[in-house]
Amino acid sequence: MKLQYKITLFMTIILVIVIGGIGILTHKQLEKTIETQMGNNAMDLAVTIAAMDTIKETLATTKDYRIIQNTIESFKHKTRFQYIIVMDMDGIKYSYPIEYDLGKKYISGGEERVLKTGEAYVSKDKNVLISAIRAFAPIHYNGKQVGAVLVGLLTNKVYEEIRSHIFIFELTLVLGLLIGVIGAAILSFNIKQTIFGLEPKEIALLLGQRDIILQSLKNGILAIDQKGDIILFNKAARKIFGFESDDIGKNISSFNSNYTDSIMDALKTQKSVYNQEIRISPGKTLLCSHTLLRNHKKDIIGVVSSFQDLTEVKQMAEELTGIKKLTSALRAQNHEFMNKLHTISGLIQLGEYDKAIKYISDISNQRQEILGILNYKIRNAHIAGILLAKYNKAIEAKINLVMDPNSNLTKIPENITVDEICSVIGNLIENAIDELVKVENGKIIVKLISDDEGLRIWVEDNGPGIREEIKDRIFDRGFTTKAKSRGYGLNIVKQIVDNAGGTIKLLQDNGTIWDIFIPMERGR
Repeated sequence: MKLQYKITLFMTIILVIVIGGIGILTHKQLEKTIETQMGNNAMDLAVTIAAMDTIKETLATTKDYRIIQNTIESFKHKTRFQYIIVMDMDGIKYSYPIEYDLGKKYISGGEERVLKTGEAYVSKDKNVLISAIRAFAPIHYNGKQVGAVLVGLLTNKVYEEIRSHIFIFELTLVLGLLIGVIGAAILSFNIKQTIFGLEPKEIALLLGQRDIILQSLKNGILAIDQKGDIILFNKAARKIFGFESDDIGKNISSFNSNYTDSIMDALKTQKSVYNQEIRISPGKTLLCSHTLLRNHKKDIIGVVSSFQDLTEVKQMAEELTGIKKLTSALRAQNHEFMNKLHTISGLIQLGEYDKAIKYISDISNQRQEILGILNYKIRNAHIAGILLAKYNKAIEAKINLVMDPNSNLTKIPENITVDEICSVIGNLIENAIDELVKVENGKIIVKLISDDEGLRIWVEDNGPGIREEIKDRIFDRGFTTKAKSRGYGLNIVKQIVDNAGGTIKLLQDNGTIWDIFIPMERGR
């Protein structure tokens, strides 16, 4: 049976039981109340008749049937009680609705107690012919009981009088039941619409399928409600963040990280975020999209976040980029070597042997100087490699790249990776080269110093500098003044330094100076 029919049937049965039970109990209570009221009214009339002097005196002295019958007949026409009997102590009837029964003994029963004990009481007389409420009251004359009076009220007469009221009550019950059934049908229909016409088995199947799909996704999925409490996460999210099953219901703010700040910002600003790179720990970066969750009324009820670990992708990209940079560096070095050979060859052909020897000595000294600093002062092969590659590229572009002889790099901060340091240095030098190709006698000075406090990166050039009107925008993703660039370099530098807890200072002194400091420990 479909859910809609089950709900309707169940509600109908409940309504029938409840309304039917109320109706039966109310009818019984009404019947009891009516009979009690009938008995009280009959007893009041019986006591009144028993107190009439004519009845008492006649019954005690003359015992004239006619006087008592006429008195009762004239009296009962004024009331609703048509069933009034006066009898003596032997049960002989002195008044009766049917006159030919006068003088005969009352045989319907029920009068024994009033005649023997003189007690007034109410009893119910019910047989196949009639149903009546009877009140018995003793008649006393001069302190002695001389008979009794019986006042009866036919039940069917009373019910005929209140039949319209009973009908209205029964009609109300039926209408209430009908309205309840219609309401149950409407409720079941609305419930069916709310669950998109699906049956419970179909809903259970969909939920099972949803869970299987979410858990099988390689991308992480995490959802929070409008309060920031976690309502769902899949296996990939559990692996990346180390969630436990009992973390469902906890507030995402309790998990302190850059990712937490990002998803809460999306919830507070009520703006979706797409393809945002977030560094959650040294060497681990996520590509995240935060989409607002809305209900059928378009109200925001939370945020669902999908993310993937870019660590492997970035490592592969960096390896590929490294190969490309190495190839470019070798090409630049080969061009520069060929140029130098052509220069030496020309000097020899011209017979300028001394100049050729001096030229070779200058080149050798210059090369030995940069290699000496990279070999003995820069103790990391990756960083030394990127510096040598940029040195060769600068030389090819006729730019003088100088390593400060006071440079000394022995330690790497714990909040940044070597690849990220290479990215910072490479982007800054690359930007300097792009600017210096436009001027003569371009020069770049690079200085790297590490100690117990942190790592300082100094890149200085004598280029035209950065215009004042664009200083506030240079770190914006996609902003560039170069036609072929995508404007990501300085944005990447900014993200890396911020995530490592470092600072960036931009100085203008006959060119551009970048002064970057990264602490050895976060918070220092």
